[in-house]
Amino acid sequence: MRILHLEDDPVDAELVRTTIVREGIDCEVHVVAAREDFAIALEKGEIDIILADFSVPGFDGMSALSMVRKRRPEIPFVFVSGTLGEEAAIETLKNGARDYVVKDRLTRLVPAVNRALSEAGDRAERQTAEEALRIAYIEIQEKAESYQNLFNSIRDVIVVSDHSRTILHVNQPALRETFGYELEEVAGKSASILYADEPGFLLIGRDVYERRKPVKGRVLELDFRRKNGELFIGELYALKHVDREGIPTGNIAIIRDISERRRAEEALHESEMLRYQLEAELVYAAKIQAGLLPRTYPELAGFQIAARCVPAKQVGGDFFDWEEIGPGVLSLTLGDVMGKGMAAAMLMATVRATIRSVSRHHRPAKVMRLAELALLPDLEGSDSFVTLFHAQLYAAGRSLTFVDCGHGYVFLLRQNSAVEGLSPRGLPLGVAVPKRYREGSIRFEKGDALVLYSDGLIDARPELALNNATLATHLEGRASAQEMVDRLICLTESEGPLPDDVTVLVVRCTE
Repeated sequence: MRILHLEDDPVDAELVRTTIVREGIDCEVHVVAAREDFAIALEKGEIDIILADFSVPGFDGMSALSMVRKRRPEIPFVFVSGTLGEEAAIETLKNGARDYVVKDRLTRLVPAVNRALSEAGDRAERQTAEEALRIAYIEIQEKAESYQNLFNSIRDVIVVSDHSRTILHVNQPALRETFGYELEEVAGKSASILYADEPGFLLIGRDVYERRKPVKGRVLELDFRRKNGELFIGELYALKHVDREGIPTGNIAIIRDISERRRAEEALHESEMLRYQLEAELVYAAKIQAGLLPRTYPELAGFQIAARCVPAKQVGGDFFDWEEIGPGVLSLTLGDVMGKGMAAAMLMATVRATIRSVSRHHRPAKVMRLAELALLPDLEGSDSFVTLFHAQLYAAGRSLTFVDCGHGYVFLLRQNSAVEGLSPRGLPLGVAVPKRYREGSIRFEKGDALVLYSDGLIDARPELALNNATLATHLEGRASAQEMVDRLICLTESEGPLPDDVTVLVVRCTE
């Protein structure tokens, strides 16, 4: 035991030490007689108990007690004094001393010391327990605050009610946002205030799953009512509220406003129906457009004629056409309306019909002039234009007269594999500038082939745009017009969609 003893009489100090040792207590006693020494020993610590004389020259025991209470209140303090009246003894106890012992009755010293140490230990344990309790209370408060914050942060409305369905608690922010109520407006009231009708309210409780089949698992869809009377549809998840023993004490209703989701689902449904309708219309339009293209190849003595059109979408702006306009005379057209899809397809049908209406009685240049006059308002109104190659093929003379309206994707492949370009070229239909369409002509020899194609072929295979000779190499060994068409169409086949409509027309001289 480490004892600090405030005593100015060495004899009394030794007597106190001997008394303690004689009782079998192993102790170390540090004796001081001055304020400064006492203060230093107190600051150094390692003291189990303090014994003090009541009267010390220059420094009294009460002052020492006051110093201990301020600096080290946990250390037990016992007065051992020869002069200590009853009033003084009571005063020492009031000021924090554990006990007092008169020097001429030192038999009480060891019991007083043991009692003081025991009480100090009890007090230390109590303080430790109180501190632990304080910390636990703080943690509980923090967790409660955390749970409350979590409860209030949930966007769904959580309604806790008792068995009579009286509202006990609701997470305030969600209640305000969804229903427009404040907590004090609904607390203590029937939960029916939140429901649009009584049957819906009765679903909360013991028979929650007996009166109506859940929509999704344990989730129900019901109508709810906001504070302003507005109705909305919501999802309800109902469960029992139980105590820590698992005994039901009421109900918990989790309510989610799904009106926005429902509107979005309805809009999506309408959009899907519109998409299906448009797809059906496109399929129908594709059938109509396919019906506008020639269904059979023309029979013209000495010539093979083949063509094929592949739209980038279900319908497109490319087209080819032919029509016998006289004995041994065939009108040929390949056109490409700017763009693709339904708008281009509509213009394509208009252009084809216009050219057909005037090609039977006029030469190619006049046909283009009349077509431009008829089509210009529509082309300007749609901010579009058409590239076109229109020709008349004469079987008797093995010749072809043509007008190229800004098309350019055409060449003559001779029997000896020589490639010849065609000229002159003009501007597309729809370019509103003064112009005069000029005609060109070519003469066929046996084995020669006129190859016409749209820019979709180049869009799909950009490397073929270098010159027509590069494209002509892919036609080597193709003996018929149909084989040539199929070969050029095959060049555009890939895993991805076509970037643009592709049309190919081949006229091959066989005699």
